[in-house]
Amino acid sequence: MDQIIRSLAGKRFGLMGFDAPEGDSIIAALVAARGIGHVIGAEPLIPGLNSFSPFDACFINASAIGCDERPAPIEMIAHSRKPAIIVGSFDELVAGFAACFDLNREFVLRPCTPEELLLRAYHVLRFVETAEAANHTSTPKGSRLVVLADDDATTIVMLSTILKHFNFECGIAHDGRQALNLARMKRPALVLLDVSMPRMDGFQALTALRGELATRHTPVILISAHRDEAEVVKGFSLGADDYVTKPFNSGELIARIGRVLREPEEQ
Repeated sequence: MDQIIRSLAGKRFGLMGFDAPEGDSIIAALVAARGIGHVIGAEPLIPGLNSFSPFDACFINASAIGCDERPAPIEMIAHSRKPAIIVGSFDELVAGFAACFDLNREFVLRPCTPEELLLRAYHVLRFVETAEAANHTSTPKGSRLVVLADDDATTIVMLSTILKHFNFECGIAHDGRQALNLARMKRPALVLLDVSMPRMDGFQALTALRGELATRHTPVILISAHRDEAEVVKGFSLGADDYVTKPFNSGELIARIGRVLREPEEQ
């Protein structure tokens, strides 16, 4: 937390679309980290600048709607390059994901704690640097294929959108058995495995991948909807290279992929 406070100290955050109680709680969290929060409207504070210009980053309420012919805050941030933390329900974040996905976005599900808001604010300020470094990860020609295995269509769309943005090709599987077969045939740079899938779950698929000579050293990142320490330990014990939880953060995911793909070159 000390590192987060040092990073946020003096930084200016604009808040758009929040009611007074929620806005006040976000500002209080920022003040505790020596940051500065300011409620903004749709009109620019300074003539000639857009509403987000004076701020290092913004908090956006995905639930807020437009009024008086002005667009909703989530529509405004979709047309901006300003780093943003978007707060809403799962359905709202899914609905706004395509419009708002960028290198410098964070997504937070309600209800959220002050600690989580500060962590997301810290991440979003470092987001572009981390994402750009991952985007330039050196991998051999032809090894940008990622096998993505998940039985949830929404997750497939989100993950494939992120991967394609960073110039990865995607091989889609809807269960662990399909993922295993794709990995055998395609020899991908990476396999992303959801833990909970039909026919063969992520743990079983990981065990099978590690048991075959052709896929034994293929990097594998597990994805789970549960923040369960026992699952994390199990995944690593079976040979997973890393582990991320839903709702996944695009910046964290790409950073972890970049780290996993760089590791063999550093050894």
